[in-house]
Amino acid sequence: MIQGKLPRLDREPPVPVARAVDAAHTILLIDAPEALSRLQPRPDRQGVVLTQMRMLSASMLSRIRPGAVVAPLITADYDIVDLGIRLQELGYRGDLYALTRPLPRAELVIREIAAICPYLNVRLLELA
Repeated sequence: MIQGKLPRLDREPPVPVARAVDAAHTILLIDAPEALSRLQPRPDRQGVVLTQMRMLSASMLSRIRPGAVVAPLITADYDIVDLGIRLQELGYRGDLYALTRPLPRAELVIREIAAICPYLNVRLLELA
């Protein structure tokens, strides 16, 4: 595919980890303990809950009420699309951040996930 040199206006750049989840009152980390070291500790204003995808349930989401969900883009057992579909089935509507290495065309990944998971606000969190 030939790409022009003009910047793409529809591209949403990856968000730095520290800023991406700053506004969330509770962060749900799913199979992503490595993200803990990237978060700014704010125990007075923000809670962090670690879990695994197999443990997700509607009652868990209603108790925790996460402001953001953070998970790896790809694991050995599932990818972020599988997780997004599951979250939507459980009634979650909100921010889903996928942890990943820098990608050459990140906007394509975001667009694909967003098309399958329209009730989620999907972003990539690039880990350097």
